[in-house]
Amino acid sequence: MTSISAVVRNLRPLEGRAYIALIGFALLMNWGSAEVYELVTAFLAGVLFVWYAFSINNCFDVDTDSKNPVKVKKNPIASGELSFREGLAISALLAVTGLGLALTTNGTAFAVYVAMLILATLYSAPPRLKARPIVDVLSHGLFFGGLPFIYGALIDGSLSEAEILIATGITLYSFALELRNHLSDYESDLRAGLRTTPIVIGKGRSELLVEVFSVLAIAVTLYTLKPHLIIASSLMFAGRGLGINQRTVYRIFDMAMVGAVLAAGGTAL
Repeated sequence: MTSISAVVRNLRPLEGRAYIALIGFALLMNWGSAEVYELVTAFLAGVLFVWYAFSINNCFDVDTDSKNPVKVKKNPIASGELSFREGLAISALLAVTGLGLALTTNGTAFAVYVAMLILATLYSAPPRLKARPIVDVLSHGLFFGGLPFIYGALIDGSLSEAEILIATGITLYSFALELRNHLSDYESDLRAGLRTTPIVIGKGRSELLVEVFSVLAIAVTLYTLKPHLIIASSLMFAGRGLGINQRTVYRIFDMAMVGAVLAAGGTAL
């Protein structure tokens, strides 16, 4: 019998909270341009999308997650607590319900929502873009980066210049996050025979790209405030060559990006 705990863990709600918050923030930026019920419905559809993306990913990550002691604990399908068919059924229910809710938004926002679902599906399921170099990073940057923000921002039917800049910054930062995720799975992906971007171009180049994308993301987002503030983002390179722990550098990037998004978004509230 399927346990509720396994179903909940399959959605990976804690790992998805940042993406959910991103959609909520975009909707909050347009609080005065839409009815409360529209905002709530769009937000619920966004939550279901995030859960769907993680659920469908669990279904098709069994081969790699089963070889990673840390990942197998997070994937109830890989651990055998849920069957593959049950995982697919849960994913389908999330996608269909999310689409139904997204239908209540305007046509442009709904089109973005559909694009998000398609990319999230192709990323995990065959042709499994996450296992293909370059497109793994590009697709992730869209469906778990700029597009969720754009979806929320489009609740009023249009995008402001600030929203476009923020979405661009978030997309670039999602590129960095995908590379970081692949780097953490480097050994298990290698054993599984996957050809992710870090495996193809190497760890060193991938780590450099993480920093480049992170700095560019912060710079673009800060440009929403004042152009000269992009200089501040160059300080993020200070950790390179100074012996600072890589994990610490990544935390600094994360805090800087969150601060930049909040500051930039605050100008539109």
